[in-house]
Amino acid sequence: MSETIDITVVVPVFNSVETLRPVYERSAATLSKLGKSFEILFVEDGGPIESWNELKAIKKDFSETVSLIRLGRNYGQNSATVCGITNARGSIVITMDDDLQTPPEEMEKLLRKYEETDSSAVFGITPQQSNPIVKRIGSFMIKKIFDWVDGADIGSSFRLISPELKEKLNKQAHDQLFLNQVIHWYTDEIVSVEVKHESRSEGSSGYSFFGLAGIALRLLFFYTDFPLRMMSYTGLLIAFVCFGLGIFYVYEKLVIGAAAGFASLITAIFFTTGIIMVCLSILGSYISRIYADRIKRPVYSIKTKL
Repeated sequence: MSETIDITVVVPVFNSVETLRPVYERSAATLSKLGKSFEILFVEDGGPIESWNELKAIKKDFSETVSLIRLGRNYGQNSATVCGITNARGSIVITMDDDLQTPPEEMEKLLRKYEETDSSAVFGITPQQSNPIVKRIGSFMIKKIFDWVDGADIGSSFRLISPELKEKLNKQAHDQLFLNQVIHWYTDEIVSVEVKHESRSEGSSGYSFFGLAGIALRLLFFYTDFPLRMMSYTGLLIAFVCFGLGIFYVYEKLVIGAAAGFASLITAIFFTTGIIMVCLSILGSYISRIYADRIKRPVYSIKTKL
């Protein structure tokens, strides 16, 4: 088999057994029908041994088109997906879950949209989902947070990544990684296409409502500087209020007259509080710069060189 192939399908695996062989067989049938050379790369994310044993059995039966990676422990879906992207041999990478909720046959829609638009990334979006309402609410909350704070669409885990974007993502690795947000850092040439969404055939989702809420908070703190900006704005607002109140009490003392010591005490408190809040707002700005440097957000992204 040639070292360079058309497509790598990256499938992060955790606590699944029965769906793994259908994921391979249906993916292979779809890509073969399209005349693409391919590999299906399963990344086992520190789950039970049964998942790994099933993957080894699939590898034995389809050795030329199946690749396996097993992680030392459970790092999470995004980290497992990035691991797969980094080790993919295909020029184009398609990522998908192991639960068959998005049918592998829908990969054809991603590829068709990519060929039509030549975009850097194509997301498979499912407007009508069959997930429980609690999970749908949690997912909706995550999407709205980033639409409001960062102006970015969260996308989905069913995605196509172009060769150029793949090379850039290979250089991006840090803790608390959220792949879809990193994709938006590198390009705005992102399109979406509607795909089918079916009920799970095995097990239940690993994301509860509180789990999704926790993800939303981590994304808010690790992928935006919104809390720092709010701290800076709040600090400046409180500082102005405190300075205004200080001036009012000085005026009250000099013009109206107030109890001895009261004006000086309240003025000192408000002016001191105002100074502290100004200092905190400045500190927030510097922490924001440190935050931006820590996560290595790209300053620009080159699409073409001539």
